[in-house]
Amino acid sequence: MKKSFFLTVFLVFTTFQALGQSSELTAFNADRLQLNKVGMVVLGSWAIGNFATNAALLRNPSSKEQGYFYRMNIYWNVVNLALAVPGLRNSLITDPSSISLTESIGDYHQMGKVLLINAGLDVAYITGGFLMKEMTKSRPNRQDLLNGYGKSLMLQGGFLFAFDVVMYGLLQSKSDSLNKIIETVSVNADGFSLVFRF
Repeated sequence: MKKSFFLTVFLVFTTFQALGQSSELTAFNADRLQLNKVGMVVLGSWAIGNFATNAALLRNPSSKEQGYFYRMNIYWNVVNLALAVPGLRNSLITDPSSISLTESIGDYHQMGKVLLINAGLDVAYITGGFLMKEMTKSRPNRQDLLNGYGKSLMLQGGFLFAFDVVMYGLLQSKSDSLNKIIETVSVNADGFSLVFRF
């Protein structure tokens, strides 16, 4: 009788512990997907806002330079929208409870790498904008185009740099949650096991 009682208690405790870990992982993935969803809404809104504003201003630009600036902003945000829509869709249709621990760790680190690489590219875009403006000194016949495109690169690169840095910071704020989940798992020669902490 005592054996079966202790075995039952142990099995119930183990089940609750495993469910607790599963719910913590689901909560972590839900938070990560929510962060991505908000990020893609911000990026998509920026793109749509740029389309509307720059298309309206392009109808009657004050100068050729301004026309190039508006056009480049529109071109640039075609790419932003092309990234935001699938990213948003993925965040909306993904079930957080269907993502394994291994996939969660991989997705978390992959997102962090992508944001850091993008931040580096954003700096390159801003630098490219400054270089285009500098090139006007040696190419006066292309001054309007270089100034317009250069200003657009600086504006769009500046926004994207701020976006990627903020997103990376918010993602990193979730690392403690993931580390607590990882601490409950140990790997040995026989496979995976849960670590119970009292």
